[in-house]
Amino acid sequence: MERTEIINFEPLQYIVEGNMVVVLGREHQKVKRSGRELKQDWVQIYTVENDLITKMEEFATSEEVKK
Repeated sequence: MERTEIINFEPLQYIVEGNMVVVLGREHQKVKRSGRELKQDWVQIYTVENDLITKMEEFATSEEVKK
């Protein structure tokens, strides 16, 4: 958070299968030092055991916002 400013963070869909939760979403962020803006689509995969997250994986694509 020291290097980027989150402009928008938006989980779009939740899929639950057993002890796995998959979250599809997108975000828009700004790099504070350069002012460059990026948009990302992402997938986060959580493994939940005893009501605690025991594993988290994230996959993302990034695209620079052209001004």
